[in-house]
Amino acid sequence: MDLQAIRRQIPATSKTLYLNTGWSGPSPRVVMDRVEEWLEYENAEGPTSPPVQERHRELLAQARRAMAGLINASPEELSMTSNTTEGLNIVINGIDWRQGDEIVTCNLEHPSVLIPSYFQQQRHGVKVKVVELSPTDGVEAILERFAQAMTPRTRLLFVSHIQFSCGLRLPARELADMAHGRDAWLLLDGAQGAGHVALDMRRLDCDFYSFPGHKWLLGPDGVGGLYVRRDLIPALQPWKVGGRATQEFDRQGGLVPRTDAIEKFELTTVSTPLWAGLVAAVEFHQEAGSEAIEKRAMALAARAAQRLAEIPGVTLTSPSDPDTRSGLVTFSVAEKEPKAVVEYLWQRGGVVARSVQWPPGIRFSTAFFVSEEEIDRAAALVGELVAQP
Repeated sequence: MDLQAIRRQIPATSKTLYLNTGWSGPSPRVVMDRVEEWLEYENAEGPTSPPVQERHRELLAQARRAMAGLINASPEELSMTSNTTEGLNIVINGIDWRQGDEIVTCNLEHPSVLIPSYFQQQRHGVKVKVVELSPTDGVEAILERFAQAMTPRTRLLFVSHIQFSCGLRLPARELADMAHGRDAWLLLDGAQGAGHVALDMRRLDCDFYSFPGHKWLLGPDGVGGLYVRRDLIPALQPWKVGGRATQEFDRQGGLVPRTDAIEKFELTTVSTPLWAGLVAAVEFHQEAGSEAIEKRAMALAARAAQRLAEIPGVTLTSPSDPDTRSGLVTFSVAEKEPKAVVEYLWQRGGVVARSVQWPPGIRFSTAFFVSEEEIDRAAALVGELVAQP
């Protein structure tokens, strides 16, 4: 991996110390160039002219293949979405819920997991069971707590692959085995997964996986993907419906729904330039390699954790276990509000980070384009703040 060449492609690295890819990643020039090229092309040729429409269809098919290839799925299992939350909603609102069904999730979750679950509780009488986890829990403890929460009424195990709040990486394959052993499904929020860790849907054996293009993949806002295991596509009812949800219809009320095609979840007009940017982002990612990117993110996270742990008054709140940690490093500073620390880092050193609410702290995203020197500098700024009277 040629780090300097990668950094030259990402303009933000020359102006900021960017440690917030877990919120939104800075796009490389090739992504921006591809978006601009498509905008100029469509406007020069006319957005609905036959040549543009043909290239539009080809580009969207290419984007579907690119996302599917990224996670080792087939294009027929990949729905094109606008973001992670939309994909999660397609699944959770597409299930035929019955009174007394159960959703099992956990206390560290993002609102995009908890709130859609709670809505099913209000609308359909579904029971939401929230498992109490700690970032320091090991794999065995995590699995034991989920096993205790699941019952014969559990239909969906719904959690994030990597917790945004603390970087805890859940044992996805083991949770899939657990869910399937109880005739339940596993829905994973992959907001912090795609572009961060190497993904293989066959190996994970999850049923549904929703992910964005704008975070660790460094693509544009407004594009993402939802993986639905092929045999489960008919089991989900479309949450929003348009022409792609039908096989045929007439003007007298006749309708034949489309049941077994992933396109049934998709609507009509999308931004081709944004999808062109996403294809470029996937290509940029694949040039570096998913395994190499994950390995580097883990090494940078370990370095950040070590540097921060050496500072008096700093407490790490992210996992230290290699089996459960990720490229998200979270920590708290004694007697300092997390938002105040984030503001200090920005004002003092141009560090882009974020605060999290549970556990309360500051979060660094150690993306592969970050340098070791930047990790050391960010930690030194934290130490500088702590040393102030």
